[in-house]
Amino acid sequence: MNDVSGWGLALGAGVVVAWVAYPSLTRPRIPLALLRVAAVALVAALLLDLPIGIATPPTPLVALDASASWIRNGDTSAWRAAVDTARRVAGSVAVQLFGDSVRTGSDFEWPRDAASAVGPLIQRAAAQGQRVIVITDGGLDDPDALQQAVAGSRVIVIPVRAVGDRAVADVSAPTEARVGDTVTLRARVMTDGAAAATTLRWLIDANSVAAVTVPALQSAGEAVVESRVVIPPGDSIAVLRAALPAGSDVQSRNDTVAVAFRRGARQRVVIVSTAPDADVRDVATALRANVALPTDAYYRIAPGRWLRDGNFTPVDESAVRAAVRGATLAVLHGDTTAMGSPSSLGTRALLLLAPPGSDAPELLVRVAPTSPLQPSLAGIVVESLPPLLAAAPARGGITALSAAPGMSAAGGTPIMTAHEGDVRRVEVSASGYSRWRARGGVSEMAFQALVGGATDWLMAARGRAAVPVPALMVQRAGAPVRWRRGAQPRAVVSLVRDGDRATRRDSLRFGDAAEITSPALSDGVWRGTIDGSAIVLPVNASREWLPIVADMRSVLLNGEARAVRRGARSLGWLYLATVLLLAAEWLLRRRAGLR
Repeated sequence: MNDVSGWGLALGAGVVVAWVAYPSLTRPRIPLALLRVAAVALVAALLLDLPIGIATPPTPLVALDASASWIRNGDTSAWRAAVDTARRVAGSVAVQLFGDSVRTGSDFEWPRDAASAVGPLIQRAAAQGQRVIVITDGGLDDPDALQQAVAGSRVIVIPVRAVGDRAVADVSAPTEARVGDTVTLRARVMTDGAAAATTLRWLIDANSVAAVTVPALQSAGEAVVESRVVIPPGDSIAVLRAALPAGSDVQSRNDTVAVAFRRGARQRVVIVSTAPDADVRDVATALRANVALPTDAYYRIAPGRWLRDGNFTPVDESAVRAAVRGATLAVLHGDTTAMGSPSSLGTRALLLLAPPGSDAPELLVRVAPTSPLQPSLAGIVVESLPPLLAAAPARGGITALSAAPGMSAAGGTPIMTAHEGDVRRVEVSASGYSRWRARGGVSEMAFQALVGGATDWLMAARGRAAVPVPALMVQRAGAPVRWRRGAQPRAVVSLVRDGDRATRRDSLRFGDAAEITSPALSDGVWRGTIDGSAIVLPVNASREWLPIVADMRSVLLNGEARAVRRGARSLGWLYLATVLLLAAEWLLRRRAGLR
């Protein structure tokens, strides 16, 4: 129904009702009929919510970024200008604040939020069909969310004055290394304005282990600096810091980034393959992703010639033998006796991968009903798995996986067995499981269950390999803590912060998820346990204290706003006018002697 036909219908209804009420229009009754026509037409307009008045864009939602980045340079003038702009644009409408939450503005004295998330605000406005005017300094955490805004929305950017503030934005370092290892440490330094050269120091706890020069930077520039460090003695969970000189610029909160670092760890995983293939490479990748231990891999490419995985540097066979002896977990692939009898290597656990020849038949996998690995393997959807190559059965132990020519074939060849004893051992006599990982979906989950279930059981399913670990190296205040699942679907984290002894306890429930998040922590070094295993979790200052180098400008989003006319129901005076018209008609009827 268009506007003309709607109002025509309302007036027609008024005329019909008036004609029924006043069939004979004498001169005294004409005003009464006109009042009835007008009253009924207004009632119909209210019922149909007919448009009225001049078409104008709907009133926008005005939102102000309340993150601490406004004052990172020590100057509040940009924040004051933003508050004034928000109030002027909003007029009589309440200003909304966003950052780490969305709420109606009440305190404009100081921006305190540790995040600049605009997504929840945009989603709320879009759900109501309301355009939004976002006032920000340009440092949004999720600027892509603006593309979902209602047409006619706007971004107003009020930049914060650049002061040449340098900051350590990110670091890259191993999470663990042994004493004497040489490791590579990298730090990314950025600035909002031109900054002179300076020195960045690396510290393990309070001890300086390296220093590197950061070159002079241009405005909005950044540099990645690298240091090679020999790990000094010590056997503890330490805090590794990349630090710029204290007091060298305006903002000291962003001069340091700290991460957790296990130093001098005695536990390690060593992979040795005499016939490297896709299977052993995928096993190495899975172990590095899921086992929080140093993992070294050595591949034999010819008799007497070995390469170390990662940088592919040549190593002597004697070095390979020395590395595998005493390992927490030794993974032997190909000729599993190349390093000598596996039981004589002095390892805590052994994963023996003995692939058959290329002419071995393809067999379909089955999960054994009872085995030490059954809890991890029970969820495997065997009907969806590509077949494996298998010939000779895995020797002895308890069968965890078997294979047969068809799903209905009787019996089956054991292809994965578990051996309990002083040295736990899992033997796999099949190959081709890298195809599970490459296929993705439930097949990849089966591969992860195969490797994860074996390693969890081999390492007693407790300790560092079994508990959840932080998924991100650098943790920041205001950002949720992301955890990567361990062996169990649940875990409890108990933390105490250095200094003020603040406490935090979180229950992690993964279900079927590989990663989950827990609420953000405030900055500081948190120490405690996760399911009984020690953990150190340094939380750095919020990203809001980092210089903003994003090239965001004031812009209209998704085109011009669509002008609309207000509906009759939104105009309160129409209700009053309807009542007054009916009252006036009633009074005139009484005066005319009508009932």
